[in-house]
Amino acid sequence: MSTPAFRVPAVVVGAGPAGLATSHHLARLGVEHVVLERDGVGATWRSARWDSFTLVTPTWSVRLPGLRAPDTDPDAFLPRDAFVELLDGYARDAGLPVRTGVEVRRLRGEGGDYVLDTSEGAWSTRAVVIASGALRVPKVPAGMDVPPGLTALHAVDYRHPGQLPPGAVLVVGSGQSGTQLADELRRAGRRVLLATSAAGRVPRRYRDRDVFGWLRQLGMLEQPTEQAPAEARRAPQPAVSGAHGGRTMALQQLARDGVVLLGRLTGVQGGRFHFADDLADHMRGADAFAERFRGQVDQALQGRPPGAGPEAGPPDTDPAELPLDAVPAAPTEIDARGEGISTVLWCTGMGPDTAWLPDDLLTPTGVPKHRLGATPLPGVHMVGFPWLTHRASGILYGMVTDAARVAERIRADLAT
Repeated sequence: MSTPAFRVPAVVVGAGPAGLATSHHLARLGVEHVVLERDGVGATWRSARWDSFTLVTPTWSVRLPGLRAPDTDPDAFLPRDAFVELLDGYARDAGLPVRTGVEVRRLRGEGGDYVLDTSEGAWSTRAVVIASGALRVPKVPAGMDVPPGLTALHAVDYRHPGQLPPGAVLVVGSGQSGTQLADELRRAGRRVLLATSAAGRVPRRYRDRDVFGWLRQLGMLEQPTEQAPAEARRAPQPAVSGAHGGRTMALQQLARDGVVLLGRLTGVQGGRFHFADDLADHMRGADAFAERFRGQVDQALQGRPPGAGPEAGPPDTDPAELPLDAVPAAPTEIDARGEGISTVLWCTGMGPDTAWLPDDLLTPTGVPKHRLGATPLPGVHMVGFPWLTHRASGILYGMVTDAARVAERIRADLAT
């Protein structure tokens, strides 16, 4: 076995927000380390988000240790390029030891330590932080062969409407990306068909406050993983948008705007797309999700003494959520040519970038096995994955909490 070319006490894999936050905490604790990044700082945000993308969480929720608050309205939503610039400046100003253009290809144990085989040689280390991204590898349903002559691309490769050939667009998936891109394409004058999915949604604002403001005030962002039902931990993030100043993304509003709503895509055969007869279920499910959120807010405010906490407005409903007179008729089969469809846009989610980890460390979904962010391999930790320790573990607001905990654990381990 060849001697590793490099040695350092700790290695962080990934220079997104989770990796940078962990690096900052390690530096503060005096732990020598390096951050290895295959692309550049904030690569997923830079290259896998469309041009008009904005964060769905307000600027105040962007928490990184030592970050100077952006010079913008804390309740606004940062555009993609502004957020990438923020990450670049953060890494540079803090002097974080980031090495870009270094691909980590394999993690293995050797002599009680770990070796990371990379594109620049092998790194030997005692501690590894997996911060390579929980949502980085595009997922497309198996067996969905798009008819010849149609363009097919995943949301990570979409940039703007002019990139697509003329014609109607079939958007598959009605989570955060699917609803936002259906709306963007509709605004650009495209005919849009949306194959819906069982995704929840939340109102952008309720009782005069942003949804994330309520989540913070009610302590819901800090909900421990052990206290959350399994179905809540498995559910995708509910649909909501930060575009155009922040918007509720309701299926009924998309229908009013002219988007053709369909059930779940179940198959493609001979130039025809097949769908389940479940549009009504998806619309009712999304509405029920939003109603549960409003109920949680109302319940928390009941009996609150006057002057206890910020004032809240009266109960209200976003106009985008007002029910339709009837659920739109949704065919279970359409002909691509007859509908003028030129493009299929997969908004079917992303998986973790973990192919470099040992197979026996991974679950069937590619997420490493762990308990509260600690993997079965001593000294190997995770940051930036959903529900590691609490509800906000996978979003910008909560990554910093897990990063601090992991850095402290690494310092303690290295001291023994």
